[in-house]
Amino acid sequence: MHLLNNKNYQLHKENIETFSQDIEDAFEIGKSLDLEINSTEGEHEKVLHMRYLKALRSLQSNRKNLKKTYYKEVLASIHTKNNSYLLVLIEDAQSILNENSKIKNQVLAYAKTVKMLKEDPLIKDLQAEKELDDRSYVFMQKMKDEYEAYQEVVHKEQALKLRQLLVAKKKGGVIVYAQENKGDIEFYIENLFEMHVSASLFIQNIKGYETRSKLPYKLVLGAKEKRKVLRLHNTTKKKGVGHFSSHISWVKGSVDAIENKDFLYALPFHNSQRVSQGFNGKTSHKGNAKYAVDFAMDIGTPVYAARGGKVVELVQRHTQHGMDLSMRQYANYIIIEHSDKTLGRYFHLKQNGAKVKLADKVKQGDLIALSGNTGRTSGAHLHFVVTKAQSVGNEYKSISLPIKFVCSNGVLEEPIRGETYCTKE
Repeated sequence: MHLLNNKNYQLHKENIETFSQDIEDAFEIGKSLDLEINSTEGEHEKVLHMRYLKALRSLQSNRKNLKKTYYKEVLASIHTKNNSYLLVLIEDAQSILNENSKIKNQVLAYAKTVKMLKEDPLIKDLQAEKELDDRSYVFMQKMKDEYEAYQEVVHKEQALKLRQLLVAKKKGGVIVYAQENKGDIEFYIENLFEMHVSASLFIQNIKGYETRSKLPYKLVLGAKEKRKVLRLHNTTKKKGVGHFSSHISWVKGSVDAIENKDFLYALPFHNSQRVSQGFNGKTSHKGNAKYAVDFAMDIGTPVYAARGGKVVELVQRHTQHGMDLSMRQYANYIIIEHSDKTLGRYFHLKQNGAKVKLADKVKQGDLIALSGNTGRTSGAHLHFVVTKAQSVGNEYKSISLPIKFVCSNGVLEEPIRGETYCTKE
C-alpha cells in the first residue's frame, strides 16, 4: 500500500497512462484517415494526414522521454533500495528495460544482493533471458567470425572459376583471392591482361589478425603476372576466430610509366581525315580524357598504328552504337602498350575489323584495324588517346597524355576541330 503514497510511482503510472492514451488517439486518427482515403469524397484527407503525421511524431518524442524517465526511475529505485517500486517498474515496462542492456545488467547485479528480488519470478525471467541472450550472442559471434575468416578462402574457388571463364573467353581481368596457411591468410593477385595494371588491395575491419604490410597495398603487375602480395598473421593462434573484409581496385596501365614527351606519333590513317573533336572537346574529351582526339572516318577506313608496341587488348564482337552512356560497353577497340608502358587506345572499330591478334608486336604504321561506329558515338569515327595510370589518394586512375603527331605540315601539337590533316607521305 505504501506505493500508493509514492509520488514517483504515481508519476510513473500517469506517464504510462498518458502515453497509452496518446497511442489510442493516434490510432483513432489513423482509422479516420483510412476511412477518408477509401471514401468517394475524401474532403478531409489532407487535414487528417497532417494530423496523423503530427501524432506519430509526438508519439516518437513522448516515447523517447518516457524511456529516459523510466531508466532514471529504475536507477533511482536501486540507489534508494526501493525494491517494491523496482519490481513494479519491471512489470510495467519490461520491454523498455530489455532495450537497454546496460541498465538491465545493473538491475540483475543489484537483484543478486537482495534475497527478496533474487527469488522473484520477474527477476528470474530476466536472468533466464539474459543467459539465453548471452549464449546466443557468443554462438552468433563465433559463427560470424568463422564465416568472415574463411570467406576469402571460399572466394579463391570463385576466383579460380572466374579465371577459367575469362581465359576460355580470352578476356583480361585482375583477380584477388586468399587462402589459409597454418591459421594465417595469404593474399594473391593475378593479372590476366597482356598489359601492365596498377592495383590497390584494401583490407579492412581486421580482427584477430595483423599485417606488417602498409594498407592499402599498392602494386604494379606485369602482363599475366601472379603474385603473393601480403599475409595476415593470426594473432590468436586459433584457427578461424578472426575476420576481415577486402576488395581490390585496379586500372589498366602502369603508374611507373614515364612517357616519352618528345615522341612523334604518326596519324592513324593514310591520306587525310577531318578532326570531329579535339583536345578538351565539348562532348566527351574532358577531365582524364581531355587529350583524346576523334577523327571522322567512314566505316571500313583502314586504321594504322600511331606508335609501335604490343597488342595487349582487343575487342571486336559488338555492333551497337548510340549516345546513351550505356553504349560505352559496346565499343570495339584495340589497345597497344608502348615501350614506355603508356597505352595507345583505338576505339569504335568495326565489328570483326581487327587486322592483328592479341599479343602481336606491331610497328608504327602497321595496319591494325578498320574503323567503325560502335559504342557511345554520334557517328562513325576513330577515337584515339594515349594513357597511363596515375595515383589518386589510395587508388589509381587512368589519365590521358598530351601527344604530338607528325603530318604533312610538320608537327601537330593540338588537333583542331573541323580541320583536316594529312599524313606525311
